[in-house]
Amino acid sequence: MKKGIKIFLIVCACIVGLGLIGGTAAFLMVGNAANAEEYTMGSDTIKSIKAVVEKRNVTSMSTEISDGVRTESVHYQSDSVQEDLVEYIQYLRDEAGFQLTQDMDLTQIPSTVQLGKESEDPGEILILTIDYDPFGYTLTLKKGKGSLTFYD
Repeated sequence: MKKGIKIFLIVCACIVGLGLIGGTAAFLMVGNAANAEEYTMGSDTIKSIKAVVEKRNVTSMSTEISDGVRTESVHYQSDSVQEDLVEYIQYLRDEAGFQLTQDMDLTQIPSTVQLGKESEDPGEILILTIDYDPFGYTLTLKKGKGSLTFYD
């Protein structure tokens, strides 16, 4: 009986230990995204929203590669969504070379803004989609082969 209890306790300790390690790793990854000064995809580098407006609380992040398209998404909480987006979109258009791919109306909440530009890597494009609501926004950056149509 004592041997069974020891094994049970060892298994429980291992599960708790792995959970702590996994939780710490996830916390550090989200913390790094919150503090990142730029987003990098291959040869392309763009200032992060944190670098333009200031640190925001990251609530989730993901990275995926499917059919040759790399996608990175980061969701931020903010008490100043419209102000953040006006400042960040101005940076994207004036300094980072992005152009609107659809009409934009930041007074409509919730909504989406989409911008794009040619990648530094020949034949590829970058598309940045910003989905927002009154409490925050999700920035989704995609890179892959394609062409762009800009909104006038």
